[in-house]
Amino acid sequence: MGASLSARVERSSSAKSRYVPRRLNVLQAILRAHFGGFAAIYERQYARGYGRFRLERITEAVTEFLRCGDYRFGVARLKCSNPACGCEMFRPFSCKTFYLCPSCSQKRTLLFAEFLSENLLLRLPHRVLTFTVPKLLRPYFRHNRTLFAELMQLINRLIVDFQSAAAGKPITGGCVLAYQSAGEFLRYHPHVHGIVLEGGFDEQGRFYHIPFGNLQNMCQVFRRRVISLFLQHKFIDCSRAASMLSWHHSGFSVDGSIGLYGRDQKAMERLAQYMARPPIAVSKVVLEERGGKVIFHTKYNPYFRENLKLFAVTDFIAELTQHIPPKGTHYIRRYGLYASRSRGTWSRKPHLVRLAGPAWHADHPAARTATSGPPQQSQQEVEASEASSTWARLIAKVYEVDPLRCSRCGAAMTVVAVIMDPVEVEKILSHLINTGRAPPGLDSYREN
Repeated sequence: MGASLSARVERSSSAKSRYVPRRLNVLQAILRAHFGGFAAIYERQYARGYGRFRLERITEAVTEFLRCGDYRFGVARLKCSNPACGCEMFRPFSCKTFYLCPSCSQKRTLLFAEFLSENLLLRLPHRVLTFTVPKLLRPYFRHNRTLFAELMQLINRLIVDFQSAAAGKPITGGCVLAYQSAGEFLRYHPHVHGIVLEGGFDEQGRFYHIPFGNLQNMCQVFRRRVISLFLQHKFIDCSRAASMLSWHHSGFSVDGSIGLYGRDQKAMERLAQYMARPPIAVSKVVLEERGGKVIFHTKYNPYFRENLKLFAVTDFIAELTQHIPPKGTHYIRRYGLYASRSRGTWSRKPHLVRLAGPAWHADHPAARTATSGPPQQSQQEVEASEASSTWARLIAKVYEVDPLRCSRCGAAMTVVAVIMDPVEVEKILSHLINTGRAPPGLDSYREN
């Protein structure tokens, strides 16, 4: 449901913090005013560079994003559970257009980080690895939007082969890989972040700790396997492959400078949030309406030697929307012990039960004492129903406020109705305006 994680918060020294719904954000303002012009010239000006046949998908995502937090498209009616109070309020709905909507993407990022740190990762050493490919190969990922899946499978196979060879026997490790398409200033920069278990278990349940040592050797293997993959798809020929193998500075890299021990939950959460972050933060964007320009500001980047970039508004929309994935695409994937199927067997394996996170144990109270018999039901993913009800908890976690707490008495608010009929919604909004309780941004919505 629709309250935003980028909500403004009012704090008072004499009163409890109160949640305040957000207004129209700058990305919505840009797209509302200029997306029509961008769509009109997309095929002529942007399709060749940013991907043909993508305008329909982009339009679908933008349309949903523009409805995010818009009271006109439906509201939930909330009522205070304290009979003596009787406070009521209305909340709009969210769009769930990840990789475009900053609010919904941030909520997803927080859920993912919490799931990883408390439910998924074993309390063992891990290493954060980042895999990048050279500029020559990056356009192929832009024009083949499923190629990233093969790249992630290749990386997982590379890790499995390395660890099994180091152990001298087949062992089962685990990793979580996240594909990112955005670099600084929204440039297209496909790369993969991974949280990788440093080692694995054999069939007897013995753990082999295998630190990642010389990553230069891993990078060389990664380089050859990616080139082989591109040869297999006939994206490059043998001459180009030989040339790339001869480059002294190959453009391929594997970074593993960050180590992580499974009991440091805060560190795990921070890294997981970084892996699943959206392409852009609204705090970095300023719209200059008079000149039709967008200013993108960030920390100083030594590669670009600047911290500010000026875009024509349609160019900015093109850079932003190129990161919208195909519908139904999953950019975060889990392998080995962390795959859904494997996690369903954890409760039968004492060596994994002992190392599981606190949330996993909360979901499997019998696992500590009973590890035989049929496996307990395991929650493999964040269920949609749970995700829709956790936005309040996450806002409270980030902003120290709770949107499902009454602003008058502090009691819990409960959802008593969901109203989607446009006529009924209009009556509610008119009543709120007439009584001086217009929701944030409602006047601007009505004017448009």
